[in-house]
Amino acid sequence: MGKMREFKFTNEKDESIEGVETVTEMSFKKAVKSVQNKIKDKWVIIEYLTKKGKEIRRFVKLPIGRKYRQAILQEKRREALKAAKAR
Repeated sequence: MGKMREFKFTNEKDESIEGVETVTEMSFKKAVKSVQNKIKDKWVIIEYLTKKGKEIRRFVKLPIGRKYRQAILQEKRREALKAAKAR
C-alpha cells in the first residue's frame, strides 16, 4: 500500500487558512481536491514531503480539476436559454 502524506495549506501571505488543518492523503491531487471547496483564496501554498523524503513547497492556483466539464455545462445552459426564448 502507498504511503500517506501530510499536506499543509497556507495562503499566499504564508498564514494558515481557517477551517483547513493538515490533510493526510496519498496524493497531491487528492489532497487539493478534498479542501479546495473550503478555501476561498485563488492561490495557496502547499507544503509536503515526497516519497523519497524531499520537502516540497508549491504555489498553486485553485480550483484544480476538469475545466472542460464546466464549459460543457455552460453550453448546455445557453442552449436551454435559447430554446426557452424561441418558445
